[in-house]
Amino acid sequence: MSENTNFLINIRKRFGNFTLDIDCKLQEKVTTILGASGSGKTTLLNCISGTLSPDEGRIVFGNQTYFDSESKINVPPDKRHLGYIFQEGYLFPHLTVEKNIRYGQSRLQRKNRNSISQVVEILEISQLLERYPNQLSGGQRQRVAIARALAMEPQLLLMDEPLASLDGGLKSRIIPYLHHIKNNFEIPIIYVTHAIIEAMALADEAFLLDDGKITASGEPNQILASPSALPIAHLTGVENIYSLPVASSDQQRGITELEIGKQHLVIPYIDVEIGKSVPVAIRAEDIIISLEPNLPISARNILEGIVDEVEDQTMLSILVEGHSFLVKITHEARQQLEISKGKNVYCVIKANAINLLWQDS
Repeated sequence: MSENTNFLINIRKRFGNFTLDIDCKLQEKVTTILGASGSGKTTLLNCISGTLSPDEGRIVFGNQTYFDSESKINVPPDKRHLGYIFQEGYLFPHLTVEKNIRYGQSRLQRKNRNSISQVVEILEISQLLERYPNQLSGGQRQRVAIARALAMEPQLLLMDEPLASLDGGLKSRIIPYLHHIKNNFEIPIIYVTHAIIEAMALADEAFLLDDGKITASGEPNQILASPSALPIAHLTGVENIYSLPVASSDQQRGITELEIGKQHLVIPYIDVEIGKSVPVAIRAEDIIISLEPNLPISARNILEGIVDEVEDQTMLSILVEGHSFLVKITHEARQQLEISKGKNVYCVIKANAINLLWQDS
């Protein structure tokens, strides 16, 4: 966000035993609010949109005050000029795709009602304009829902887990379209999600939300590689997140080596300058524990470490050059390998099991 579109949120909203208590300043173009289910993400978006009123506080976007309990200001949702995209691509079933997109324009009586060509082109939905929602796939419906929000020319775009209802393949195809929106429209975006990979792919800044409160904020690759993000990582199945510098890169061999202390982590080739840090994620169940370093296997990564903790008998914390690796093993394997705190072990990781969490990926 530019200086004149700083977004100040200082609000409290109570629901029984739960209290949303937010005091933050959003300053970048794409802000991700990352939190587990029940942390208050949707409640926060609803307070911003005006569909829910805080009990007290202020919401100020640039020079516009949306809500101020002391001054008794509470701008109605339709006067805030926001676009809101939900988990499901809610569309009017009786309207064609084109009429769905134009619906918001007609309600706002836009003078330039024919200017949807850029939105249609960027989201690649020109061939869908005459179809009805029941003729679209899940990914297509979500692109149309995004197009409808953009056609309203909002001052701010709110996205409430817009990819949550899509499977992994569809998510990976929609993310590039979100990048196009980020790069082609001067609209600040607040993107709510519980998925770390989505946050890393899009965000310029990230806020971690836990039990109604912001627990950490900053650059995504730093915040999401910090201990503060571990509870969310565990819930989303990505237990190990690191930001590691590039040690070497060889396009002919198709590999890039990342520094992890004096050891290296080999990943598929990426075109990144030497020394630049990149964030990566590894699932705990994708790491194999060995007592020997020289194994006749195809895995490119065999990292020496020491057992630091044994959690719940099947989750190990392995220290590798100061980095903690969470590893999931069976109870039988732990007994067979005689795993205990302080034991030297080797973490075996296939290169394709290392997920690159990169903004341009």
